[in-house]
Amino acid sequence: MIGRVKGFTFIELLVVITIIGVVFAAGIVSFTSITTRSRDTRRKADIESMRQSLEICRSLTGFYPDLQYVYQSDKTNSSLSCGASGPTQMKKTPSDPKPCAAGLDGAYSYVKTDTTTYSLSAPCMEVDTGYQVTNP
Repeated sequence: MIGRVKGFTFIELLVVITIIGVVFAAGIVSFTSITTRSRDTRRKADIESMRQSLEICRSLTGFYPDLQYVYQSDKTNSSLSCGASGPTQMKKTPSDPKPCAAGLDGAYSYVKTDTTTYSLSAPCMEVDTGYQVTNP
């Protein structure tokens, strides 16, 4: 037993490094999935808060606001007002947490088809393919 060295063999080290690599890869995949779903959940919550503000505008004025009152300034710093003389419902309209394309600059889509109908959508959904709320 003279000359026996204590330590790990190369095979043991490879097994441990492989196990650590697999656990790390699984953690990265899980983290990416969780952050993607959380951004989609925030998009849905933003659309719902805008919908509630639009419904308040309709109950106060009898109609939904035009696009210029939803986005009073540039789309990154905008507010939602209930028309020219109506109250401001949202000091700052929400924007997408992670814009998806150059043409869709992080803003949600609001389309007013007539005085009693509108459509709100989040075009940058990552898990669900587009989320849209319409008023029947």
